[in-house]
Amino acid sequence: MPVPVSSNMLPAPTLDSLGTAGQGFGQDIWNGTPRAVAQRLLESLPEMPGSHTLHSVQRRLLISPALLPPPAAEEGPEGTVLTIRAQALREMGALDDLSALLDNLPRSAQSEGLSRLSLETHLLRGQDDQACAIARNVGGTYGSAFWRRAQIVCDALARESGRVDLGMTVLREMRVPEDRAFNRLIDAVMGHTVVLDSLPAPTALHLALLKAANMPVPADAVADAPPAVLAALAKSDYPAAEISIAAAERGLALGIVPAERLAALYKAYPATPAQLAGAIAAAEKKSDIASRAHLFRLASEESVPLARTEAIAAALRIAQDSGDYAATARLYAGLIAGMQPTGEMIWFAEPAAHALYAAGKAEEARPWLLAIRDRGRFDEMAATAWLRLWPLARLAGDDTATVWENTALEASLNALIAARPNEGPARATLLTALLDASGEPVPSTLWRGWLDGPYSQATALPSPTLWFALDSAGQEGRTGETLALALVAAGSEPLEQVDTVPLRRIVQALRQASQPEASRQLALEAAIAHGF
Repeated sequence: MPVPVSSNMLPAPTLDSLGTAGQGFGQDIWNGTPRAVAQRLLESLPEMPGSHTLHSVQRRLLISPALLPPPAAEEGPEGTVLTIRAQALREMGALDDLSALLDNLPRSAQSEGLSRLSLETHLLRGQDDQACAIARNVGGTYGSAFWRRAQIVCDALARESGRVDLGMTVLREMRVPEDRAFNRLIDAVMGHTVVLDSLPAPTALHLALLKAANMPVPADAVADAPPAVLAALAKSDYPAAEISIAAAERGLALGIVPAERLAALYKAYPATPAQLAGAIAAAEKKSDIASRAHLFRLASEESVPLARTEAIAAALRIAQDSGDYAATARLYAGLIAGMQPTGEMIWFAEPAAHALYAAGKAEEARPWLLAIRDRGRFDEMAATAWLRLWPLARLAGDDTATVWENTALEASLNALIAARPNEGPARATLLTALLDASGEPVPSTLWRGWLDGPYSQATALPSPTLWFALDSAGQEGRTGETLALALVAAGSEPLEQVDTVPLRRIVQALRQASQPEASRQLALEAAIAHGF
């Protein structure tokens, strides 16, 4: 158990301690951590965590109204940490959280960094008037090219041609690198005929101009769009359906667009009766936006339960082959959760339960799991499926449908090893490590059965300093420090690329930081990412 930290009195609230109520970790999470250390860790957080669970943890850490001591002279002015947090939210595409955080700022707290974040956030949310009010009020105070362009955008939106011409002249005199897409879009807004076939690095200014000019978003804008722009493209009704869907698909995979948004876009995608009837075959032949949308529409609109399960099963199978399984499971989880495991659909019970676990819906997975357990008493295939799902249910914390039994663990691990003998011991080690790290009572002698080697392997690990710091923070109950160090240790790597040793320690760190649900969810997410 973490040792409570009581050596530091909580400081008074400051600008840097501002946050949003309800979803953070509490105001005392940095108690016991020097301000300079907290600031350095916040600066070191990954731009985009490689896990949905860690994305949520990082988001909550950044919006927490946590108290910090006032800054020393060398630590920057008051508001430095708030700016770091706001920039991190922007980098990870958390637009709604960023907007809520910035809305709490007192009028006297604005800096160039915070003003720019506010302006860009308003533009990405379609709030042009609020963005241009910022450009008018403070744009002249700052001398960078961004502010000149922001003022030009607002003048163009107001169709102030004289001011636009003057602004473009000033911009050229600054001798900054040319943004040709920006220049063309300004011309388009001002009534000139312009063709823009490519926009590989779209910004908030670009999107505002595209919408004002009523120009299509170029197809390549989605592929390399930063997360905040990606979220805006997915959530806006302005882009063409294919652009919004492409952005929502990528955003769902990253954890910045809810499954409900992609579902709504798919449902609105046009389809003929013949296309819906042939949706499974078309998706199996070629997976593209149209085939994925048609398959989802078929699954959503099909009134015959058995036919619906066939469509969902096909979608999950295709996604497994293409590497998009986790996002697809989250997309279809709502449909699966509304179904019941009747006798004619028992064949679907394992993929249904597995998809619901992948979507973080353990409670909804329980009826399917119980159906498999009951059938497993007289059906060998169901009994084998139960052994595959039992560890996932334990990682999910389902004490209702399962109980911890060493014999059940051993049976599951033996089945795992038998299915893939060459990789079995290493995979059994990973699964057992995740169970142990999430708090399950794994027997301490279990590892002895896998000591046949090899005894060394090339593994990428965080620096020893980071490991020692994580041990210290976790053992001494410094919550914010522990969470931040775990996030830094995990980095941006997808979970399937993170090895057993760091995975185990990161899962364990979340539990040390009094986040048992996040710990279990990360362990479950990691297990599924590694093919369990």
